[in-house]
Amino acid sequence: MNKHILLVMKWLKDKDSVSQKALEKSKNEAYAANTHAACEVYNAAAAANYDYVSQAVYWVNRYFEETGEDRAQYEKELEK
Repeated sequence: MNKHILLVMKWLKDKDSVSQKALEKSKNEAYAANTHAACEVYNAAAAANYDYVSQAVYWVNRYFEETGEDRAQYEKELEK
């Protein structure tokens, strides 16, 4: 499970649940990690950091398309 995508998804559900500082940190960590789908992760976190909801949604969706991860698991994690 990608903690950066999870953080952006949490922000998308409730903008007050994640600080801009946390989003900025997540964006920087995602960029530094340079892992598979890092572009999608970085762009999702960056969009969230700048309060671009539609772009954040787009990049989260791209992340799941690129990685094939189970989005339902992320949704379950957010419900906790």
